[in-house]
Amino acid sequence: MMSRTRGTLLLWPLVIAVSDFIVFFAATMLAYWVRFHSPFTSLVPASLGVPGVDHYTFAGLFAASFWVLFMAFRGVYRVRWRESFTRELGRTLSSFYLGFALLFALIYFYRNFSYSRVAAVLLFLLATLGLMLTRWLLFRIRRRVFRNQPPQRVIIIGGTDSPYYSRLRELHHAGLIVVDQIGDEDQIVDSPELLAERIRSNEIDTVILAYSFDRFARAREIIDGLAGMRLDFLLAPDPKGLPTGRIQAFNLAGVPLLQLREEPLAGWNGLLKRVVDVLVSGFLLVLSSPLLLLIPAAVKLTSRGPVIYRQTRVGLDGRTFTIYKFRTMRTDAEEQSGPVWARRDDSRTTPLGRFLRRWSLDEIPQLWNVFRGDMSLVGPRPERPVFVEQFRQQVPRYAERHRVRSGLTGWAQVNGLRGQAPIEERTRYDLFYIENWSLWFDFTILARTLIAVLFGRDAY
Repeated sequence: MMSRTRGTLLLWPLVIAVSDFIVFFAATMLAYWVRFHSPFTSLVPASLGVPGVDHYTFAGLFAASFWVLFMAFRGVYRVRWRESFTRELGRTLSSFYLGFALLFALIYFYRNFSYSRVAAVLLFLLATLGLMLTRWLLFRIRRRVFRNQPPQRVIIIGGTDSPYYSRLRELHHAGLIVVDQIGDEDQIVDSPELLAERIRSNEIDTVILAYSFDRFARAREIIDGLAGMRLDFLLAPDPKGLPTGRIQAFNLAGVPLLQLREEPLAGWNGLLKRVVDVLVSGFLLVLSSPLLLLIPAAVKLTSRGPVIYRQTRVGLDGRTFTIYKFRTMRTDAEEQSGPVWARRDDSRTTPLGRFLRRWSLDEIPQLWNVFRGDMSLVGPRPERPVFVEQFRQQVPRYAERHRVRSGLTGWAQVNGLRGQAPIEERTRYDLFYIENWSLWFDFTILARTLIAVLFGRDAY
C-alpha cells in the first residue's frame, strides 16, 4: 500500500475521535442553553431553577471523554476504508446509544447534582444529529482523499473459475486498478523469481489470490515465494461449501482463526433490537388505535366471518406462533386450493380486503405480535409450517432464516420480492440481512417500507 495512504489511515481514527468529542461537548452545551436560556424555557419551566454553566461544562467534558473512549473500545474508530456510509453510521449510532444508556445509568447513582432529564433528551437528539452530519461530512472528505490517492496497482493470481473473478477485475471504484492477472495454470506461478520480476515490472502494490479454501496451501506457497517484497496480500476464496459467505479473521491467544458464522443478534445487539421493537410497536399500537376500532367494524359490515384472521407461522428457532391479521379474504378461500400464497388481483380477496392490502392496513394486528415478542419490526417474513418443511428440503440454508425473529417487513420485501417471487431469491436476501444486521440497516428497511406503503408498490 502506498506510504501516503498508510499515513492517512493512521491519522484518520484520530480525526474521527476528535470530531466526535467536539460533537458530544457541543451537544451538551447546546442542550443546556436550549433548556435553560432559550425561549423553550418559558414552555417548560425549570422547576429546580437554572443551574450554573460550570456544572454542564464539566459534565460535557466528562461525557464526551467517556463516549469517545467507549466507542474506541467498541472498535468504532478502527479504519474500514471501503465501508459504506450506512454501515459506518449504523455502527457509530448503535455504540453511542449503548454508551448513552450506560452513562446515564451511572449518573442515576450520582447524588451530588441533579441533571435535567429534559436536557438529557435534548442532548441525545442533538448528539444524534451532530453525529449524522459530521459522519456524512467526514465520509465525503474521506472519499475525496481516497479518490486523490494514486490507485493501488493489483495483480490477480489464481483460478479464473472463482465466482468473484469477474468482479475483482473491476475494482477501480474502490481505489484499486487491476493491471495484471495470471491464471493458476500459468507456469510463471511456479517460479517465485519470475513472478517477483513480473510484479516489480508492473509496480504492483497488492496481490489478490483467487483460490478456494481447499487450495489454500497453493496460496501459501505464493505468499512465501514473495516474502521479501513489500506487498499486501488478499485472499478471495470460493465460498462454495462454506456455512456463510461472510468470514472474519481474528487472533485468539496467538491462534489465527476464521469465524465462519456469528450470531448477529447475540448479547447487546439482540437487547437493543428488542427494546426498539417494544418501544416502536407500542407507540404504533397507540397511534393506530382509531383504526383498530374502525377496521373491525368495516370488516364485519362488508363480509361474513371473523374480523381477525389467525394463522400458524414458523419463527425464531423454528418455533411456531399465531400471527394476527385483519381478514381480507373470504372464509372459504383455501377450501378448494389448499395452502397457497396470495397473488396480485387474487379473486379470493374481498373488496375491502383489496383496500386494506393496498395500504398494508391488514398487517396492523401484527404489531401485537411484535410487542409480545413473536416477531420483530424487521426480519424475514414468517411462513406456514407446510411451506417451511418444503423449503427446507429444496432451498440450501433456508433454515438459517430462523436464527432471528420473523419480521413485519424485511430486506427481501423492500426489494420487491413478495408472494410469487422465487423462494431461493427471497432466502438470499433474508440471509444477507441476517449476516449484515445493524440498527441502521433496520431503520433503512423501515423507511423504505414506509415509502413502499405510501406509493403502493408491490402491495397485494
